[in-house]
Amino acid sequence: MGLQISVADRAAGVAMLSGRLRSPALLQLLAGDAPPVAAEAIRAARLSDDEWSDLVPELPVRARGFLRARKDLGQKTRRALAAWGGADFRLSADPLSGAASVTESLLEPVADTSNQTGEQPAVSQIGAIVQRIEEWKRNRGQGESPRLPLGDEELEGYASPITEITFETDDSGTIIWVEGAPRGAIVGTDIARPAYDHGPGPDAYGAAAFAQRMPMENARMNLRGSPLIDGDWRITASPFFDALTGRFRGFRGIMRRPKLHEQAVSSIDDRKRQGESMQQIVHELRTPLGAISGFAEIIEQQLFGPVDDEYRALAGAILADSRKLLGGFDDISTAARLDSGNFEIDPGQTDGAWLASTLRKRLAAISESSGVIVNLIFADPVRPFAIERDFAERVFSRLISAIIVAGLRGEVINGRCKTLLGTQVMNCLTLDLPEKLRHFSEEELLGTGATADDHYDNSDLSPLLGLGFSLRLVRNLARKAGGDLRFQKEQVLLTLPTIQNGDRNVKGTGGD
Repeated sequence: MGLQISVADRAAGVAMLSGRLRSPALLQLLAGDAPPVAAEAIRAARLSDDEWSDLVPELPVRARGFLRARKDLGQKTRRALAAWGGADFRLSADPLSGAASVTESLLEPVADTSNQTGEQPAVSQIGAIVQRIEEWKRNRGQGESPRLPLGDEELEGYASPITEITFETDDSGTIIWVEGAPRGAIVGTDIARPAYDHGPGPDAYGAAAFAQRMPMENARMNLRGSPLIDGDWRITASPFFDALTGRFRGFRGIMRRPKLHEQAVSSIDDRKRQGESMQQIVHELRTPLGAISGFAEIIEQQLFGPVDDEYRALAGAILADSRKLLGGFDDISTAARLDSGNFEIDPGQTDGAWLASTLRKRLAAISESSGVIVNLIFADPVRPFAIERDFAERVFSRLISAIIVAGLRGEVINGRCKTLLGTQVMNCLTLDLPEKLRHFSEEELLGTGATADDHYDNSDLSPLLGLGFSLRLVRNLARKAGGDLRFQKEQVLLTLPTIQNGDRNVKGTGGD
């Protein structure tokens, strides 16, 4: 058996090099020895700031803890140590037993390195470690993760919020390099194991891709810690391998915040609450507006006595604006009820001839004011609509009035409603689009892309909330009734269900 030198003798030998240990390679070797030897090596070394900063990533976790106790470190070395803080000062869970395990760096850096005999840390240090473990257990039960506080110098230069992070991992899946975010907040995070109890980590797809050394695209990732990076992310990354040996080295890629369509949709209960909140807001706005409209009508009609013509004109303008606002509020309330699922259609049916006559009377004023001629024909016979008449009139008038206002003075818009026979019998209104709307796509007309509202005249006749909102409202109302609103070439097609054979005794026909 070869001669073995005790830990105490090795530590004493290194202590004799105090002030003369200037070799980074030798220091790296000694730092991997027993704690007393590593502590003496760190204390005895005399390296430049550049040498220390380059050596920090190569040091064991415990040795970096001893290095943090030195008071003569340069700015570059302190930044390097701060960057490794996320890996050195973190608690992890044993995936097999579920019990908490503590990394070696939980031992706070010891300033007094005179303990060269391998004695245990002071009782106060052990008590601090136990306290941190108990705190982690409590937080783990609440679905929280311990947060590493970042110094002000680490947060400087970063926008809030951060939307994209470039990263690299080692072969175990631990992130060892980042760009675009504070390193101390990301370094040390594991992408190889799925997230546990809302903690940091990827979804099962991301973890499986890492295990199989396969590229991952838009894998879900949770980050916890600094408010700058806390929350949901998407990972796109690929494995990389050593050019000479072919050995797997880790993953490189980017993390980004999820786009709106990638985020989880609110639950039905949440949508109902949001719809009810919107309806409450609309109600609170309509109440005073109704009072204003009532007083304006009293003045305009001189119900309480003669009024000067100037005040009557002013009251008439207020009355017109109030009615337009009330109509807009009704549309907002309807849209909120549709979105929350609280909108119900009363049973009934509507005769096509009655609907055609009602629409001609209702749209005559707006057609005359805009100078747009509408030729609306209901083919004979047109089956009665399987919806009650107020709903049918509202859908048709909203659509046709929005199209009329978009037309140029003197333009002629043709519309034809007929019954389509097929697997389901439907009534279809085919309406010409005004000339200035024909080059827009469906997304632009509905206001979901580059909206056509930018080219929509903002006149007194135009819808309060714009063309896109009006068309979306008509489409949603039609779909609620079992129909649809579509765009085809230079026309808009509105389909609504009709009564089926044997349904003609349904009450609510609009005929007089």
